[in-house]
Amino acid sequence: MWIVCYNACPRSFLPVSEIEHALFGQTRADLAVGVYKDIIQVKSKNKDDILYNLVLAAFEKGIIKHLVVGKPKSKKPPVAFPEVVDSAKDAKSLIPSATMDNAGPLITGIGKAYLDKKREIGIIANPCHLQGLAKILVSDFNTGAERTSLRLAYACSSGGMAGCKYCTDFSGEFSDISYSPWGAPKGEALLIIRTDIGQQVLNAAKDMKLIEVTNANPDLSEMKKFINKKRKKNFRNLMGKDLVTAKYLNLNIEEIRELLED
Repeated sequence: MWIVCYNACPRSFLPVSEIEHALFGQTRADLAVGVYKDIIQVKSKNKDDILYNLVLAAFEKGIIKHLVVGKPKSKKPPVAFPEVVDSAKDAKSLIPSATMDNAGPLITGIGKAYLDKKREIGIIANPCHLQGLAKILVSDFNTGAERTSLRLAYACSSGGMAGCKYCTDFSGEFSDISYSPWGAPKGEALLIIRTDIGQQVLNAAKDMKLIEVTNANPDLSEMKKFINKKRKKNFRNLMGKDLVTAKYLNLNIEEIRELLED
């Protein structure tokens, strides 16, 4: 069992390029955002949340028949447990309004759905969850993860969990669609479409008049500024104070910069 856990944990090792090749058939051209087909700005055309409207479209079009979503149990500390629902109606009250609503072992919900013989399973999760799921999907382990038919990411601002300060994924790089309120006007969101499945869900939501594209070519500068700030800060946390050992010499970031400057 511990072997499966080790291989699924995104903090044990994370072969990003290998996973990208397996999931997308290519590696990223954009270091900050990851592999994607399109990035658009949208708003809801009704009183419901954008994320809920995407879930509704996915259920209505048969892309998913079940959904794993977090059910918060406490706020201090933030803890959520996976809930498997079988309709958009049942999912509605559990749609997260912040990444901390998902703070828990959500991937185990896919295992629960698998044991209940469910297929076409969707999930709304944080980037760290989807890193773990991606590792399982490209591994040789038979865990039922291959029954996942839609991965929706809630872009994360690097929150209050212990592992957050070591995460360099802001946008949910291994999702079908990433949802980011960061970088969009209030009441709107940026959607990062990464796969054909993600495009199908978006098209369905537009056809059903659930969401409206407000900007087909949005300004990404604020989102990328936020992403790069998180990536650089957390990369430093990953590397630690001593970055390079050359013979007897341990060098930190500032010392390396000084030595390499012309």
